[in-house]
Amino acid sequence: MRRPRALVVLNPAARHGLGGDLWQRVRREVEERFDGSIVQTDLADRWRGEVDRALLSGVRIFVAAGGDGTVHALADALVERHGELPLGDIRLGAVGLGSSNDFHKPFRTILSGIPIRLDAERARPRDLGRVRWIDGKGRGKTSVLVVSSSAGVVAEGNALFSGCRLGRRLPVFLAIGVAALRAIARHHPIQTLLAHDGMSESVELSSLSILKTPWLSGSLRYDVPVAPDDGLFGVGLCEGMGRWRLLATLASLARGRFAGRPDTRAFRTASLTLEADAPFLLEIDGEVDQARRASFDLLPERMLACA
Repeated sequence: MRRPRALVVLNPAARHGLGGDLWQRVRREVEERFDGSIVQTDLADRWRGEVDRALLSGVRIFVAAGGDGTVHALADALVERHGELPLGDIRLGAVGLGSSNDFHKPFRTILSGIPIRLDAERARPRDLGRVRWIDGKGRGKTSVLVVSSSAGVVAEGNALFSGCRLGRRLPVFLAIGVAALRAIARHHPIQTLLAHDGMSESVELSSLSILKTPWLSGSLRYDVPVAPDDGLFGVGLCEGMGRWRLLATLASLARGRFAGRPDTRAFRTASLTLEADAPFLLEIDGEVDQARRASFDLLPERMLACA
C-alpha cells in the first residue's frame, strides 16, 4: 500500500533539549507510516517556508514532533498559510517529545515511552481557538490556541518551568511540581476586568485557564466539561486566593477535582476577554508572553486531528 505524503516538523529542543534523542525512538514508526520529509524548527522560523511548499505540492498530513508548543506552532503556521484550502482537508498529527504533551491526553498510543497521534485515517475534527492580545509594549498579536491558555499563577508556573533546567535533572512530574510551588510562593492576585456571555466584572484573579482539553500540565486536570469539538471553551477561574488556598487547589487538580471548591468558578463559553491595567503573563499552549488585554474566540473552521 502506498504511504501517504506528510511533512514532519521536528523540534530537537523539546523537553529542555532532549527532543532530538527522543525522536530517534519513534522515527522508524513515522517513516513506515508516511512518505515524509523532515524539517527542524529554527529561531528564524524558516521552517514555515517548508510548510508553504508542502501545502502547494499537495501534502495534507502534517506532524508536530515536539511538545505542545510545537503542535501550537505548526497549527498556527497551517492556519496562517492554508489559503483557499479548507482547514478540514488538513490532518494534524503529533509525536509527543515534550515535558507534558497535553495535546495527546488521555494517552491512547505510546511507543517506546512516547505518545503518538499518527492515525490519519481516523482523524477527527478539532476546534481551534484564536487569541488576540496587546503585549506589554502595546503591540497587537494573534495566535491560535490548540490545547489551553492561562493567566495568573498557572502562566507564572509555566514561565518558571520553561526558564529552568529542572526538566533535564528531575522527573517531569517533579519539575512541574517545583515550578508550581515556586509560582504559588511568589504570586500576588491581579486586578482584572473579565467579560464573557454579555457580562463584564472586576475580578481579583489568582488563576484563569481557558481550555480545549481538561488537562493542565503533568497529572493536573480539570473536571470542567470540555471536548475538542464542542464549539466552546472550558474555563477554570480562581479568585483572590492566598498561598494556602492555592496549594489546596493544586492538590485537588492533581486528583482531577476543581468545580465547587472555595473561591473557584467553572463555566463554558464561546468567547472571553481579559484586561488589566498592568501587564500580566499570558500562556498559550505552553508559550508565555506579557499582555495587557487578551480576547479568546473560536475559528469558524476546524482542523482534523489524527487519532
